[in-house]
Formats: sequence, structure tokens, C-alpha cells
Amino acid sequence: MWYRSYSKKGINYGVMWSYLTSNFPRMVKQFFSYAIFQRKIVKNRYAGIMHLFIFYGFVILFIATSLIALSHDILKPLIGVGILYGTFYLIFEVFTQIGGIILIIGLIMALVRRLTNFVPMHTTSEDYILLSGILLLALEGFFLGALKIALFRESFDIYRFVEWYLSYIFPYGSFSPAGIAVYRDLWMAHVITAFLVALYLPYSKLFHSLLSPTHATKTVIHGNSYVGTPFILSEVMASGNYEVKVGAKNVKELSLEYMTAAMACTDCGRCERACPAYASGTGLDPRAVVQNLKKTVGTETDLVPVILTENAAWSCTTCMACVEECPVLIRPYNFVTETRRNLVMENRVSKETTTYLTNLYNTGNPLGSSPMDRDDLLQYAEKYSEDKEVLYWVGCMGAYDPKAKETAIAVMDLMKKAGVKFGILGSEERCTGETARRIGEEGLFQTLATGNIETFNKYGVKKIVTSCPHCYNTFKNEYPEFGLKTEVVHHSEFLAQLIREGKLKVKNSETLTTYHDPCYLGRGNGVYDDPRFIVSSSSNLVEMEKSRNSSFCCGAGGGNYWYKVDSEKAISHIRMEQAMKTNASNVAVACPFCNAMLSDAARTMNVEDKIQVKDIAIIIRENLIEDQGKTENKGTS
Repeated sequence: MWYRSYSKKGINYGVMWSYLTSNFPRMVKQFFSYAIFQRKIVKNRYAGIMHLFIFYGFVILFIATSLIALSHDILKPLIGVGILYGTFYLIFEVFTQIGGIILIIGLIMALVRRLTNFVPMHTTSEDYILLSGILLLALEGFFLGALKIALFRESFDIYRFVEWYLSYIFPYGSFSPAGIAVYRDLWMAHVITAFLVALYLPYSKLFHSLLSPTHATKTVIHGNSYVGTPFILSEVMASGNYEVKVGAKNVKELSLEYMTAAMACTDCGRCERACPAYASGTGLDPRAVVQNLKKTVGTETDLVPVILTENAAWSCTTCMACVEECPVLIRPYNFVTETRRNLVMENRVSKETTTYLTNLYNTGNPLGSSPMDRDDLLQYAEKYSEDKEVLYWVGCMGAYDPKAKETAIAVMDLMKKAGVKFGILGSEERCTGETARRIGEEGLFQTLATGNIETFNKYGVKKIVTSCPHCYNTFKNEYPEFGLKTEVVHHSEFLAQLIREGKLKVKNSETLTTYHDPCYLGRGNGVYDDPRFIVSSSSNLVEMEKSRNSSFCCGAGGGNYWYKVDSEKAISHIRMEQAMKTNASNVAVACPFCNAMLSDAARTMNVEDKIQVKDIAIIIRENLIEDQGKTENKGTS
């Protein structure tokens, strides 16, 4: 990264130049996408229009002021002629008027948004002072221009159309001494206002207008699920130096990248409004975490309990909603990950978490069950061998959880009916380590990853299909760093392809079904359409209010399935209530954890008679047209 070019000896300009040249195309693309066109902000129509008006109003007026300075203060004194004349000048005046109008409209929209509070925001007196100051500055500019037209009217002034009509409110004739005196006073007030706003800027929220575009431009965009790799275990073992610092205990131990991200925070609250842990009352507030970091940059303030509480740190479901929502590419949940890594290093974890990690270390699965139990599923499929097209990765839930096992069996049945040559690993499967990594046990994750990749290489696996979005994301986005080069497909993508190719034929039951987007399938990997294709092919799809990239978490992610945190309300209950509002008979899922959490919510809320939770593979099997042609047993064709 660019900041690594700084050292105690000074600036390594070679490293900096190399970074800038190699990343220039990406940085330009990000600058236009996130700073100029504000790609994430415009998703909300009102807020998008408001921000675009303020931003482009500022940009237009800044360019106009710069051109005036260039023409009158630089070019005319040097060469005796400016650039503001003729047609260009008239176009310049029209654009200046438009810039002022949209700036004022945007500022008024911002004030209305805060005064009405129709979107919950952390509005302070600072917001009103800042917005009112800029609004006053813009209005003063228009009235100054209007008074100037009233005093020295020219025919071409009509192109300054706003100021032209405003000029008629002034009762001064041409070159009126009284009018000139008023103009002088108004100009002085305008200058004072401009200086006050400029002086206040570094201490206000508007400072993000300078830092946010910089951060959005320089930051490397990873997938939403990215948590970073603090060390490479194989390199540590080879070096013989096992003293590796993982995570951060205090603010100062966070990298410069994290600090610049915190400084770029706009305090807009989008992450807070999207966070399921915040909605459930766990005490985790991603906005507050970043704002607390912003206030303590460079200090040795402890992350726990000052920046966030221990309960808050463990309540993060790593659902990526905060990452998806942030308009300037800040990743709040990565701060939580760094905190967790330090807590694990200091052994400050619950008994449930300790049990989970111990089971994973000893048996390769979080339940502590025998690995040989995975062989039970070999009655439904053959053991994987090199002549197979597909390895079906069952996963820990598919092997040990009764309902997830039903899904795994359904997937295998469907693949057999479609004539897919596939196999499973049985007792050679081990957990991917995804949850261990998000809990903060990086070493255990890498140990499991290395072992699984060795198994894949031994069998020459070419394609992996899995029903677990967490396994899918780990194989697809995290294992490649450790050498995996295998194609990875989620069962929703694979089954949708089989239906499209006519290898599976389904009928529409006309049942009203809503689909719950798993975080690691949707926000994590952008898979939205294939599961919906399956649901709409076999039933009538109705969407929840929070769906696709704004979907609401089931509450299982980030290790929360394996331990409990204090909360006012279960996240899974909130999601089930959202599903109930659709009046659907079924909630379709594509994740074993979502299946377990929402099924439990339906049971504890006593609504199982009203709504059923089913994996999409189960829904396909229930609506399968049985005349699929002759197929062979155990995953061969």
C-alpha cells in the first residue's frame, strides 16, 4: 500500500511512484465511481439527489470561482486578456446559476431531512450550523450578483437568470451611491461568512468532503467478505519465530489504513441502520465504533471496552451490511475482526467459543463429532474419485445437522436424476475453518485450509459444489491465497443451471414463497438471481422489504450460531417477522445456517403452522416432474 512507502528514514518515492503507476487505472475508476458519481449514495433516491445536488453545486461554483481568479487575477495582469468573454462567458454564467440553484436545493433538502427526522439520524447543532452557514453563503452570492446587476445592468446579464430576476427587488437605480454602499457591506458579510465556514470546515463533518474521496480512491476494493490475512502460517513455521502479533489491543496498534478509513467516515449512519446486531439491541453500533476510533486516532485507547464492549465485539454477525452500505468504502466489521483476534490471543473468549475451537482443532468439526460419521452419507453417493465431474462438499452442517442433512440428500438426489457424475469425501472432509477465522483464530483457519487443499490436490478435484454459502465463500475467495485453483459453485447456481438445461424439470405449485438471501451468497458473492429463478420456477415468489443486497441477516454468521450474546431480541425473530409480513407460506433458504436459525425462530414464535422454512433443493425435489428419464445410482451416469 501507498503508506508503506513512508519510513523513519523519510519517504521512499520509488515505492510510492511504483504503487501509483501500477494502481492508477483502478484509482481513476474508483474516483469516478464513488467520489464523482457517488455510486452507493444514489441507491437511496432522496439522499442521493440531496448529496448529488450539494456535491455538484459545490464543484460547479468552485470551478467558477477558480476561472474568475484565473481570468482576472492571473491572465489579465500577465497578458492583458482574460478568458471570460464571448459565448464561453455566457455559458459560464448559465452554469454558475445552475450550480448555485442545485446547491441551495440540496442544502434545503438536507435541513428538511434532519428537521423531519424521517430517517433516524444523529443530528446535532453542528449539522444545523454547518448547513445554515453554507446556505447563507450561497444566498449571499446570489443577492450580491443581483445587486450588482441592479446597479450596473448590462443586456448580457440576463444569462445570469436567477440574479437577473432577483435584481428587481432592489430599489436602486444605476450607480446609486446608496446601492453601492449596501453592495460593499453585503460583500464584506459574504467574505466573513466564507472565512468562518472555511475555518469551521476542518472541525466539522464536512471535512469528509476532502477525506472521503481520497479514501474511496486509494483503498483497494476487496470482496465484501474480505477480512485480511495477518500472517502466512507456513512462513511463520518455516522462520522458527512464532511470536506473531495478531489483532489490535488499542487504537494505536491498528494500521494506518484503518485510521484513514475512520477519518473518512461521514457519520451518515447508514451502517447503523443496516446492522442486524444493532437492531437486536446487542450494543454493537458500527457507526459509533468508527466515530470512536476517529476521535481517538493516534492514542493508546483500548479497543475493549472503550471503543466497543466485549459483548458488542462478539455480537457482530459479519453479515457485511455495513460494508455494503458505506458510501466511502469503509469496512466497519474489519475493525471488529481485529478486536476479536486480540481477544482470542489473550484467551478472552466464552466457554462456548472455547468449546467450539477445541472441537474444531480435535475433530475437524465444531460439534466434536467423529469424522467417521460423515461416511453415513456414502449410502447416497459414491466416494469422490478422479473420474468424477463434481465434488459435492457436504459441509459440517450437512453432515451433522438433521435438517441440513436433508438438504444434502436432496441435492445429491437431484444431481443423480440429472445424470451428474459426482462424489463426496465422506470422513476426509474437514471444516473449512471459515467461522474460526471470523472468530479470530487465524492459525486454526490456515491449518484447516492447508489440509483441505492437500485433499483436493490429492484427488485432482476440478469442480466443487456446496450448499453452504460460508464454505462457498471461503473456497472461492479465501483459499486461493493458499493455493486452491478449483472452480467453486453454490448449489443454487448449479441446480439453476440444470433446470435451464432441461436436465431437471419442475412444476409450479403456485405456493406463495419468499426468499431469504444468505449474507455470504448475496452480499458476499453477488448471487441473487439463480435462487430466485429456482423459487419462481417452482412457486410464486414474493419479496421481503429487505432483500437482495439490503437483505437482513439470520443471525448465525461470525460465530454467533455457536455461542450466545446478550441482546434485546433475536435477529432471527426480526427476520422471521419480516418474512411473515409477505403472507408467504414458505421461506426459501439457500444456507444450512439460515435454515436452522429461521426454523428455530418459527418454532419459538409458534408460527410453524403458518410458514415453513425450506431449502431451495427441497423445494425443487417437492415440485420435480418425475419423468426425468432413466438415471443411475450413486452419482454416476
